Amino acid sequence: MKRKKAMAIVMVAAMTVTMLAGCGNSASDTAATPAADSAATDTRADSTADTSADSGEVITLRVVDWESDEMNAAMQDAFDNVFSVEHPNIKVEIVEGSYSDYSQQMNAMITAGEAPDVFQLGYDQGCSFYKKNLLTDWTDKVAADSEFMDGFYEGTVDGWQYDGKTYGLPGLVNVYGIFYNKDILANAGLDEPSADWTWDDLFEYAEKLKDPSANKFGLYGLNTDIFGLTNISVSEGGSPFVDSLTHTTKVTVDDKLKEAAEKVAGLIADGTIPGRTYETANQLSAFEAGEMGMLFYGQWEVDSLIRNCPDLNWGYAPIPKGSVKAAESYDTVGWVSPKDLKYPDETWELMKFMSSEMYETVLTKTPVAACAHAASADVFYNTVKDNGHEDAAEAVKTMMAIETKNAIRYAADWSGDAGKLWDPDFNNFMDGKSGTVDTLTDLAQKVNDLIAAQ
Repeated sequence: MKRKKAMAIVMVAAMTVTMLAGCGNSASDTAATPAADSAATDTRADSTADTSADSGEVITLRVVDWESDEMNAAMQDAFDNVFSVEHPNIKVEIVEGSYSDYSQQMNAMITAGEAPDVFQLGYDQGCSFYKKNLLTDWTDKVAADSEFMDGFYEGTVDGWQYDGKTYGLPGLVNVYGIFYNKDILANAGLDEPSADWTWDDLFEYAEKLKDPSANKFGLYGLNTDIFGLTNISVSEGGSPFVDSLTHTTKVTVDDKLKEAAEKVAGLIADGTIPGRTYETANQLSAFEAGEMGMLFYGQWEVDSLIRNCPDLNWGYAPIPKGSVKAAESYDTVGWVSPKDLKYPDETWELMKFMSSEMYETVLTKTPVAACAHAASADVFYNTVKDNGHEDAAEAVKTMMAIETKNAIRYAADWSGDAGKLWDPDFNNFMDGKSGTVDTLTDLAQKVNDLIAAQ
């Protein structure tokens, strides 16, 4: 699968500075963002006034996204043959975005007054755009459309809200589980993972699968940055690292998070998993070639495996549980609108369609993720099942239903500065080069001082 298609749903990772400097094993791993003014304003104009097309007038709404040609064709099909049939006065036109500099492109279009009516962003980038007073506030529409809003999976809208305002709707949801090679597990005497397996189970599997003599780890791709460790610690009863998805006022390193860090650092030290600076460029191709036992990765790889690896005997298991509960990363991409829309009523109808029904057409052709709107998510599960991978469909369904979702990255324009403060000492501790687990407490204080100075 072409890189553009394979990574379309995680394009946000290419627009956001994250804390991770080394290990490239999740959607939060790359680091590049335009400079941005993070100051929020309390005086946003109401751009959703009762303005609509005159009766009988046919209007055209424009959409910009970063998706593949194949997905855009499926989206246009949904617009032409579903949405415009239901709304005969509205036509929808897709204007493809530039994959390499999407965020800059959208900023430029908005500044030049050429913004589309709807465009795609990751949840953290949406928060940044809203804080800069660039987006329509949909709060009144949301309040008046409770039946539709109640249809979203628990917590998936949270990343599109700031200080009680809703500025976007989630479309697709990334979840992170374990891809495994069934033959390699069987040869090691290991059963296929169950839906209720634990972190201890995963680490036991990894210990048995590692082979230092062949320079093979037992588990690849585990998100070992502080956000990845948070899923482990919270599942054991710990506190989240950040206190809010979109309005972080402090970070917390508690004893459970320290325990998780020490555990994972130990797995790095004994060669069970790669270290923080491990080069991940070839890990997907290694798994697809049948050379890897387990890979922690996002569900979008399901589509690639179905297309490209028909003879590979693979499965997909949900993220493990802790002794208290399951916890998953929050990572959505969705849809927003610029301020001062000419047709806010019609655009709101399109926004709703694009975060729900549209994917019932799209995901039959490109099953990269489940839709955030529950009624429209079944098409992903069914498409994956129809391709012979019921375990993968059930794994994603299980993870979508997890109520505790932790931030996968900061949604703040100071994230780059936080990474510079955090990464060097954190990476050195995790890789056993210097520091103690109490280093994390010191680093948290530095980040909190940075936040307080904003």
